[in-house]
Amino acid sequence: MTTRTLIQALGGYRAVAMRLNKKPTTVHTHMQEGVMPAAWYDALCKMAREQQVDEPSRALFSFLKVTPTQREDAA
Repeated sequence: MTTRTLIQALGGYRAVAMRLNKKPTTVHTHMQEGVMPAAWYDALCKMAREQQVDEPSRALFSFLKVTPTQREDAA
């Protein structure tokens, strides 16, 4: 699943924008970039469940990455 296919499955970027209380251009821009804000994850998962669409992968969102610890680097 891509950001585009997810947004389309949820009714398109205008419908998603309305539900998220965002401007359509904001949703469209993130959709085109292929990465959505992590803050949208729970809301989009809820929308997917409501519409019986597969929940999106966390990989589609801009969650922070944790750098490895020194112990992990040595392993």
